Amino acid sequence: MARRELSIRARLTLFFVLSVTVVLVFTGVALVNLVHRSLVTSANDQVQGAIVATQDYLAHTTLPSSKVALPIHGDVVVQVTNAAGTTVWAASSPIVEAPVLAVAYGVNSAISDYRLRIVAASSAVVDVSQLTQGQVQTVSTSRGPGLVFGFVYGTSITHSVTILLASVVISFPLLLMLAGGLIWYALGLALAPVEAIRRRVERIASRDLSERVPVPGGDDEIARLARTLNAMLNRLEAGSKFQQEFVSNASHELRSPLTTLLATVERAANDPDRADWPATAETIRREGRRLDGLIDDLFWLARHDENQIEVVAVEVDLDDLLFEEAERVRAMSDVSVDTSAVTPTRVIGDPRLLKRMIRNVVDNAVRHARESLAFTSRYDGALGVVTVADDGEGIDVEQSGRFFERFVRADPARDRQTGGTGLGLSIVTDIVSRYGGSARFVDVASGSTIELRVRVDGTRDGT
Repeated sequence: MARRELSIRARLTLFFVLSVTVVLVFTGVALVNLVHRSLVTSANDQVQGAIVATQDYLAHTTLPSSKVALPIHGDVVVQVTNAAGTTVWAASSPIVEAPVLAVAYGVNSAISDYRLRIVAASSAVVDVSQLTQGQVQTVSTSRGPGLVFGFVYGTSITHSVTILLASVVISFPLLLMLAGGLIWYALGLALAPVEAIRRRVERIASRDLSERVPVPGGDDEIARLARTLNAMLNRLEAGSKFQQEFVSNASHELRSPLTTLLATVERAANDPDRADWPATAETIRREGRRLDGLIDDLFWLARHDENQIEVVAVEVDLDDLLFEEAERVRAMSDVSVDTSAVTPTRVIGDPRLLKRMIRNVVDNAVRHARESLAFTSRYDGALGVVTVADDGEGIDVEQSGRFFERFVRADPARDRQTGGTGLGLSIVTDIVSRYGGSARFVDVASGSTIELRVRVDGTRDGT
């Protein structure tokens, strides 16, 4: 069973949730660490301030022999002992009855190295677990040198940080769930046009190509995607219609010679004694050649449309091709051919394609000529130019562009009699396009003239 992959929406949501998780974890660790450092710094400052205040107070106060209750400084309590740390001289009111609470090591002007010492009865007097962030310094009193201890009294910093950490651990998953839900919803809104496009494309594929996908407003990626899909559907619809017309026209063109062949053979077979067999043979040869030419043209167009025509790039003399066509026309008809204006014109291209291009134009001209043809060749900048003129009836040049379309004839009835398939000039257009050129009828006083232009370097765009 194939593993089912997550949807884009699910993958993006998972990615963003994981990203938010990393950010929240980093933020939580940084927050807890920052709060802890801030609390420690604040507590140390408070303790230091209380010790200094106590030092100033004792410097101007005479201590009696009994314990003195000192004022409390916010959350800080102090305890003053003798220099040996064995007797309590004074203390803040919450711990005034407590015994010595800490032992100082290496006492100097600013010592904070201490250890709480729980004596036998101390727990009944004061909860030493509430004393944190202790500091100790020496102090001068009326009773002699002593030690002053300062402590934060109340909830410990560790407890506060633990509460903060618990709050983070509880709240961050809730934030993740909320963020995940919002991301899922937002992605759903963002991808809704894509889903609408998908449904429409699915319906178009199952019905026809005339429908188009909805285009959301704006100019974002989804709007551009919709416009691109509609442009593709336009091309597909045009291609589908072109293919249908091509198949219909090809079927019609193939049916005509086949019908003629079958009718000719059936007539001869029904009355073989009276049949004109030479005429029958000539009809079969003529229609067979027409079928062969039509099939060859159809095959060429099919390979061209699929871009399967293999081409070579060599030097080709267009003037030599024109001279060869002139000899061919003279040998197969009574039409005269004027080649006096043919000059050396060499281009880079495939000899087969260029020969077919010129032959198709010449065959078209022969079918319409009365008595003569005229060929020319020359250079025009980066282009090689060939013209083929006939002395026929001529055409409307403004409407001549359609003659280069497939299965279009200037005179359908006459072309069918003379073997035209309506594909020759469309093949010419395909070939000249390969070489960055053009094919067109030009204005002339009488008859018609086709002008072919191809790039001398054999490229499509000169690059």
